[in-house]
Parts: sequence; structure tokens; C-alpha cells
Amino acid sequence: MTEPAATPLPAAPSSLRYRVAMILAVTIAGGALFAGIRATQTGDPDPVTINGRPDVVEHFMPRQGAQALHQTEVGIDLAPGYEGTLLVNGVAIPDDELRIVREQNQVFFLPGPARTFESLPAGRNCIAALVWKSAVGRGGGSDLTFDWCFDVH
Repeated sequence: MTEPAATPLPAAPSSLRYRVAMILAVTIAGGALFAGIRATQTGDPDPVTINGRPDVVEHFMPRQGAQALHQTEVGIDLAPGYEGTLLVNGVAIPDDELRIVREQNQVFFLPGPARTFESLPAGRNCIAALVWKSAVGRGGGSDLTFDWCFDVH
């Protein structure tokens, strides 16, 4: 019985041209990664504060001064230990229309059919969040308010 002939492995490219091309490709990829990191906005130019308490609100949507669509979901992400409710353009949103994510201390409202707002009106819209400590409860003296506005086109 004869053994099959061994197939030689291809030799690693050793040309100067290949090495230069690989160094160039790695350099371009590194530059693109650096540019992507620099272009990513990680800070909030509008620091979130409620009555001088930046520890209460982690995020709000949409951002202060943003441009939004008529069907944009609005909401607030609170620090642990806080709950809240929303008013849209001065109108209180009923609890059954809010999307409350208790595990993450978030409160959202999405306009839609058979809701307080079917869509957000064009122009300037303002949201007010009434926030309180969960341990104290609403109206227990820990209530805070936070207002922000954005434009709908």
C-alpha cells in the first residue's frame, strides 16, 4: 500500500510588498477606530439636574433642544430609588398610558391612537416629570420636578 503524497503547505508571503500592505491596512484600521471613538459623543452637553440634584436623573428622551418626530417616545430614566410620572405640554398622562419599567426606574409615553396624544404636535413640546423617592411615595415631601423641551417637525 502506498502512502499518499504529502501536499506542501503554502509558504507564508514574505515579500516586502505584502508586509507594507499589511502594515498599511492595520494603520488605516487603527485610524478608523480612533476616529470612530473620537466621533462618538459619550458626554451629555446638557447636564441633567433636578432642582440641583444631578443624582436623580440618569437620562431623558428626547434630549433638551432635540428635533423629534410626531410619534417619538418621550421619557425619563431615574436613579435607583426613584419613581415618576409625566406631563406632556402641561397635560398629565394617565398611568395606564405610561410604560413604566420599574426594574430600571424608567417612565415613558408613546403617542398613539386612543391615547391622550395621538401624536406630538408640530413645534415646541415640553415634558415635565414629577419624580419622588420610592420609599417616601408621591406627595410625601420628596417630590421633585424636571422640565425639558424639544422640537417636533
